[in-house]
Amino acid sequence: MRTRIYNKMLASEVEEYLARGGNTMFVGVGVVEVHGALPIDCETICPEAFALEMAEQADGLAMINLPYFFPGGTIISNATVQVTVRDSIDYLMMLSRSLVSQGFKKIIFVSGHGPAALYIDAVCRDFFQETKIHVCHINLAAAFANFAPKDQNPFGLLDKMCYGAYKKLNQMEYLPVDPNAKEAARPPREENSPLYNLQKALRPFGCRASIYFSSPEQHGGGRPFLSEEERRKACEEGEQMIHDTVARMDLEGLKKALDDYQAYVQTVVEKFPRLK
Repeated sequence: MRTRIYNKMLASEVEEYLARGGNTMFVGVGVVEVHGALPIDCETICPEAFALEMAEQADGLAMINLPYFFPGGTIISNATVQVTVRDSIDYLMMLSRSLVSQGFKKIIFVSGHGPAALYIDAVCRDFFQETKIHVCHINLAAAFANFAPKDQNPFGLLDKMCYGAYKKLNQMEYLPVDPNAKEAARPPREENSPLYNLQKALRPFGCRASIYFSSPEQHGGGRPFLSEEERRKACEEGEQMIHDTVARMDLEGLKKALDDYQAYVQTVVEKFPRLK
């Protein structure tokens, strides 16, 4: 195929993919927020790159350019775009309905943002209730824990894969190079603050607090590159890590499980007419 990026395909290429039995869309769901030494769209570019890699390895298409969703506690920064949880749900529901009507029967959302579960998981359930089609959510944080190398710091690993994502999507030039830069340290966690104490109190109950960070620098990431060569090497390493991480995933097994599950759901619906 000339490209598996859905947004860059010709209409005839999409029709050819569907006509030969292709029916899988990996949807990169992003966010635009303050993120230290990384561009503010890094948690959009990273899921897009993973969605593209998954499409390449599992005969799917990758939908990109979905950058604006609920950001969480980083709204304190003027660089963060605020979208509500409710609006995020409604937009993805509308998008899912369109994709199914177009012929895509396997919709797999890919996110790299902590609060994304608040709205994507809700879409998965409500869309299933409405259509009996099980859309999925691959949260990269969980995927890293299961499929990424075990001997690396997870935050450092995420940074490396972000670098690789910019290269995979041909946007490496947006990672700044500054020979005089000094890496900024994150502010320490605010022990005994009201937020910290509430989180600590909720933890035994299995609850999480809705947060605001107290400083934009607390939501950091990345580091300054001192040369273009250093940037290139880091991006190449990160791109290879994306490829290797996805290769460890049994995406074909997931697709088959979804097909089997859809057949199972139909038997349940026939048994219980209330579900129709």
